Amino acid sequence: MRKVCVTFLAIAFILAAMGIALAVPPTGSPRPPEEKKPSEPPQFIRTIQGETSISGVVQDQNKKPLKDVMVKLFVEGVVAASAQTDGAGAYNLKYPIDIGKDKTVMLWYVAPGTQWVSKAVVLHESKAALASNLISPCIPRVQVKPFLEFNVQMVDVATRNRQIAQSGCLSGKPVSEKGQ
Repeated sequence: MRKVCVTFLAIAFILAAMGIALAVPPTGSPRPPEEKKPSEPPQFIRTIQGETSISGVVQDQNKKPLKDVMVKLFVEGVVAASAQTDGAGAYNLKYPIDIGKDKTVMLWYVAPGTQWVSKAVVLHESKAALASNLISPCIPRVQVKPFLEFNVQMVDVATRNRQIAQSGCLSGKPVSEKGQ
């Protein structure tokens, strides 16, 4: 019985030695490349969920397209994207979206060197901006929906003053525009 146990232990020892020999490469031979675990991104980097585009047409008060109007997208008061209208008055802005953030987002249209009054449109107003009444109620608010185009009409000073007087926005009630 003793001879069987010694033989069994000898075989086990040999098998264990062979396993170690196979696991550890001999000195001087190249090691196989180690598998790299995918590293997790640092917490301060936020992945971009996608890209959104805002497009539309800018016209004068006679419904003629306006070329070279600067269109700027502001997020929390910082320019996030900008574009210039082409000969047909068309523009297209692309920017990364940040879903679920409570931020104030506005479009601003300006035709430099012309009689047309700059125009702003509020796309979203943060809770803080609403609570503090930071944005004039005379600036139109638009409910953003997929595939909505922002077709804006630039007007002269007299027409704008008339629009403000007729809208009643100076009473403190926000102006809502459809399709603009």
